[in-house]
Amino acid sequence: MREGAGSSSHRTHRQGANRLTHRTDNSGRYGSGLMSAAVSHHEFHILETVPVGVLVLRGDTTLLYANDAAHALFGDGTAVPNLVDTLRPVDGRALRAHLHDGHQFEATVSDLETERQVTASVAKLGGAGQTDFVVSLTDITDFKRATERAEFLAHHDPLTRLGNRTLLQSVWDALERRLRHGEVEVHAMALDLDRFKEVNDVHGHAMGDLVLRQAANRIRLAVAEAGQVFRFGGDEFFVLAEGGSRTAAVAVGRRIVEDLRRPMTVLGHEIVIGCSVGIASGPLDGTQRDALHRAADLALYDVKRAGRGNVACFDPRQEQALLDRRLLQADLVLAIADNSLELAFLPQFDSDNAELAGAEVSITWTNARNGQRIGSEALLSLAQEAGLSHLLDLWTIRTAVARFAERRDGGWACPRVAIGVATTTLLRADTADAILRILAEHELPPERLEIQIAEGSVLATGSDLAPVMRHLAGAGVRIAIDGFCSHRHDLSYLRSLGVGRIKFDRSIAVRMLGEADADALTGAIWTLCQRLAIEMSADGIETPQQWDQLRRLGRLRAQGAFFGEREAETLRASGRRADEASG
Repeated sequence: MREGAGSSSHRTHRQGANRLTHRTDNSGRYGSGLMSAAVSHHEFHILETVPVGVLVLRGDTTLLYANDAAHALFGDGTAVPNLVDTLRPVDGRALRAHLHDGHQFEATVSDLETERQVTASVAKLGGAGQTDFVVSLTDITDFKRATERAEFLAHHDPLTRLGNRTLLQSVWDALERRLRHGEVEVHAMALDLDRFKEVNDVHGHAMGDLVLRQAANRIRLAVAEAGQVFRFGGDEFFVLAEGGSRTAAVAVGRRIVEDLRRPMTVLGHEIVIGCSVGIASGPLDGTQRDALHRAADLALYDVKRAGRGNVACFDPRQEQALLDRRLLQADLVLAIADNSLELAFLPQFDSDNAELAGAEVSITWTNARNGQRIGSEALLSLAQEAGLSHLLDLWTIRTAVARFAERRDGGWACPRVAIGVATTTLLRADTADAILRILAEHELPPERLEIQIAEGSVLATGSDLAPVMRHLAGAGVRIAIDGFCSHRHDLSYLRSLGVGRIKFDRSIAVRMLGEADADALTGAIWTLCQRLAIEMSADGIETPQQWDQLRRLGRLRAQGAFFGEREAETLRASGRRADEASG
């Protein structure tokens, strides 16, 4: 029984030695012959069941033994070359050096098709005047890949695969010392996509993600080898260019703008966006990361204020301009609080009988601190930038309704008052009820109030805005679209929103004197308005010719500088009647 067991053990060990001989160059790299594992180490066969790869090597790295797990690791069924060519330490040191040190090390196991990563642990076997080594190999390939993936995600945006803020910070850390010592010139470019919000609003976020990927790829190709591209999230990107001149950086910025101006085809839709770029250069505009980021953002802000779709470099005066803007916004809060804004009614006249058909509210402001007078459009823009639109709109509604009611009581025969309101204000849950409460407080029927909403805002937020508009329209408040024809030339989207009037953009009135298509366009829309029972009005009437041209269309409402004297007389007359009534 004991003899049979010994024979079985000997057969198993001989098979292992035969397999080893098949997979190994018998002469060894240095001319040493292969020593049988059965002769040198009688217990190697017990390593066959060990789950990790085990190798027994001579000091010259000649292979003496490999268990089944090692065979699988090196690629079972193929001849294993000398280990010095296959098992490569990742630190670049020689395999023999690691064996004699007896330390753990990381290595790759490579052949023509695959590469595995392993952790190798070394133990020495002494005897017969020589030292052999037992090397256990743990396959860590999957772990390494998962770690690398986690590392990639920690430093890259998963959607566009561009670097993120964390990676940018690492790049800056490596550059800042050289920048402070004047050893390198860098250019920081802050990028914002133009009109991207409209893509999400109209087509949904899934389409928006596809557009972001295309945009990122275009930015990457435009920058090429000139710098690194990063995404901060949303539609914000950043480019860091090391070396080169500011002129070269501006050329890269213009290339980005031009490439993103070209239409994209996404899921069969033609998408048109754009890009604005602000550039700051170090050490010219600063030597610290935060200073250059701020300077690039200020330059970008300047581009967006000027109309977007362009490139601007940082100018120190921009910082003062921004500070002045912030002071102005703080002054506006105080002006709203102490009712120092100026509210006027701009009359609108019926083209059929030239009678007063309504009045539009206009808000202006003279800043008490510096005497600066700010017009209506600039005031609305200032409020929007400062997040004060809601506060300004509610002040305007409350003040306009109160004064309109006073003039009505004084005998002013104006049918209704029109007030422009931002969509951000209307989307607040309490706005519609607040408007109706204000009307009730001053006993003004809802039919006497008209809320004007910019066409672009309706298109961008129509699905969210529709319930609010229907609620107001259902209560009797009229809904008007301001700036009509500046975005879309059809009325199909208005039917479901309860719109009672549309007001043409003032540019249409200007075009009517010199362009035949403007006359045809307004005529067609006027006809369609009649069929839909939607009233039409026009802004910007400055000449008798424009007024006559509009009147030929049919009945509508109009306003503008042409009515200046008529407006003054109307207000004087209403003032006299109000004084008489109060007297």
